[in-house]
Amino acid sequence: MRSSLPRLCAATSLTLALVACGIKGSPRAPRPAPLPAPTPQTVPAQQSPRGPVEPSGPTVPPSTSDAGLPE
Repeated sequence: MRSSLPRLCAATSLTLALVACGIKGSPRAPRPAPLPAPTPQTVPAQQSPRGPVEPSGPTVPPSTSDAGLPE
């Protein structure tokens, strides 16, 4: 016990001294540079109003019957 007490005191003193001096471990890696601010996008020119959309495929005419419902 007597031989380990001085070693323990020395280790404790060294630890407290390192903490007090601010030496707490290996230095941290440098942080990456901040990203540049995004540039504002230009607003596209106003387009002329579009007309009605025309169908591009075959169409099914509406029926007056009950289309598939059992009677």
